[in-house]
Amino acid sequence: MRNTIQQFRGFDLFAFTFSSTITLGVAFLPYVADGEIRSAWLKLIITSIPFFFQVWLISKYFRLYNNRDFFKVLKSHTGPFIYIIILTYLILSSIFSTMKVTQDLTFLVRTFMLKTTPTFFIILPFILLISIAVHYGLLTIVRFVSFFVVAEIILLATFLAWGFLSEYFNWIFIPPVMSVDLSVFLKSSVSDAARYGGIVTLLGFIQYVKQEEKTFRAMSAGLLCILLIYVSLSLVVLGVFGYEEAIHLISPIITLVQSITPSTGLLERMDLLFLGFWVISFIKVSCILFWFSIYLLEQLFPKLKRGVLIVSITPLFFIYANWVPFQFIEGWQAYNFNVLVASLVLPCLLLLFVILKHRNSREMIS
Repeated sequence: MRNTIQQFRGFDLFAFTFSSTITLGVAFLPYVADGEIRSAWLKLIITSIPFFFQVWLISKYFRLYNNRDFFKVLKSHTGPFIYIIILTYLILSSIFSTMKVTQDLTFLVRTFMLKTTPTFFIILPFILLISIAVHYGLLTIVRFVSFFVVAEIILLATFLAWGFLSEYFNWIFIPPVMSVDLSVFLKSSVSDAARYGGIVTLLGFIQYVKQEEKTFRAMSAGLLCILLIYVSLSLVVLGVFGYEEAIHLISPIITLVQSITPSTGLLERMDLLFLGFWVISFIKVSCILFWFSIYLLEQLFPKLKRGVLIVSITPLFFIYANWVPFQFIEGWQAYNFNVLVASLVLPCLLLLFVILKHRNSREMIS
């Protein structure tokens, strides 16, 4: 959507923030690097703090530059050479994140729904749906994520309340236990921080929000909802299973849903409802990440048509999902570290840079 001008409201921004991040962070909670889960809920709180700072910087930029395209402003301040290097890195990181999310989506469906279906036939409809959504533009994606976000939050809140009130829940498992060495703790902290990595897509989205909207309130509310769900799910999983049992489960939260679902009656297969909504969540974040990748590519190659860019990139999703082995825990460290740099460290530095440039230019004028 190249000609969209300031048409989204605060709720759209909230839904976009929420949907850009909340997928894998819930499906595989409380897993972190090397299975260090005993203090997962506490680190989820601590590692979210820098991302609240990041959304504050984005809202500060929004007020100072009046909805101007962030990357065009960045180009005017850095020059074309540095600009190309920065965008190339962000594009590659975004494309790889999309590849990883589509592979995770395929793994989720193959493991819990279609165990004997070939990977190609599982991922094909998802890739077609994501590509069509991105082709039709940001408005289509935002309406899609806004339509499901309320139902998603209600469903998760229902399972959370159900888990906390379960007779199997035991608070004795909740206090954090530091039983690992420092290196494992730091690696797991990077994994926890990487769960919020989708926030970086707000750099492309923020320019389309109406000027009068309270952007920080909307973005921080979305991030706060993500944090509360992450922490609550981690607490419920640890409280019900304990860390010794949870570490051996493929997906503790899905096992939790299956364990608290009544064995008879209308709610007998609520686990399928949960999985259905979770598939939708993966599709949403894939759409957002893929849109962000195409948006950045359009910044570098404005003369190329969007359809050409989509057709050029989507084969990578098929290749990655079909031929790259799925790495559940081991091997994520490098990926998580890159997500942390591309989605938090670099964007914060760039935001600080353009904000300071604006202040310096105002001081020179005055």
